[in-house]
Amino acid sequence: MQPTWLLALSWASLAVGVVSFAIVLADTYLYGHRQPVKVMEIVWLVTVLYVGPAAVCLYWKWGRPEALSPRRRDDQPRRPHRGIILTQVSRCGAHCALGFIVAEVALYAVRFDPAQNGLWIAYAGDYLAAVTIAVLFRLFEGPPRSVAQIGHALTTVVKVELLTITAFEVALFAWLTLAHHMVFPEPTLRPDSPTFWFAGQIGLIAGFITAWPAASWQVGRGISVAPR
Repeated sequence: MQPTWLLALSWASLAVGVVSFAIVLADTYLYGHRQPVKVMEIVWLVTVLYVGPAAVCLYWKWGRPEALSPRRRDDQPRRPHRGIILTQVSRCGAHCALGFIVAEVALYAVRFDPAQNGLWIAYAGDYLAAVTIAVLFRLFEGPPRSVAQIGHALTTVVKVELLTITAFEVALFAWLTLAHHMVFPEPTLRPDSPTFWFAGQIGLIAGFITAWPAASWQVGRGISVAPR
């Protein structure tokens, strides 16, 4: 059994994420600030879910549709370089976060035990799920789906997003390894515990920070997922 203070902290952190999610959800669908690239609505909702209030501030500054306007009235670029990088990291981070949730829940459903089967199986599932979701996002934001489109979406993900996704996942997996073996060794972290998802939040935030240099390098070379 986890200590009471840790359970309370875990529930509080998850609650803050849910409140942040609700704020952006209301701004998007109740107040009509819809994204021109629809998958970005999912991206921002997922980002604030694990980053919390800091991501809400970033959304308010660079994520709302007004921030996508290419120029202000004084004809100066509206979105600075770091705003484009933020879009890159947030999108790849959403793939990783959704991949983490989907893979971990699926493994738990089939009674996967990290203490017996090895964490590398969970990590492989998380990574493959993240890449698969990245490809699906590409498919749903493009023209009608076809076999050729699947190949094009996969190629685009490899070229534009795979480096940032990989950097994000490396940091996530490094933290989860520490969490399982050193920080929260007993009892074993499993998806039926709020502490597991709290640890996941920390890992995803670490991934977000770690992926920033990779995204910055790609944006500097003109490789970006930023909406036009």
